[in-house]
Amino acid sequence: MNERTEYWWVHHESRIQPAEVGFVGGIPVHFRFLGTAGEVRAESAELIERLPTPPAPVFRAPPAAAAAPAAKPQKSGSWLWFIGILLLIFVAQCSGPIFDALK
Repeated sequence: MNERTEYWWVHHESRIQPAEVGFVGGIPVHFRFLGTAGEVRAESAELIERLPTPPAPVFRAPPAAAAAPAAKPQKSGSWLWFIGILLLIFVAQCSGPIFDALK
């Protein structure tokens, strides 16, 4: 028989609280109020309404690193970035005198 756990609003001893309900073959067997320890037999409770399932995460965690061998980080463009930033600094600092010289 398949066993599963669902979350329901449960009426037990004149209080209604959310609980984790254990099912075996589609029949509720026990429940546990959320945030408490210990289980209570399901015969002493009434299931009111099933709680919605929690939302699925939008971004899944990447697969384990064992799936892909550890590759060396690529640094092929690092010198290009360095030279480009130096060029931008040079142009920003010297654009006035260079423009005057070209006139």
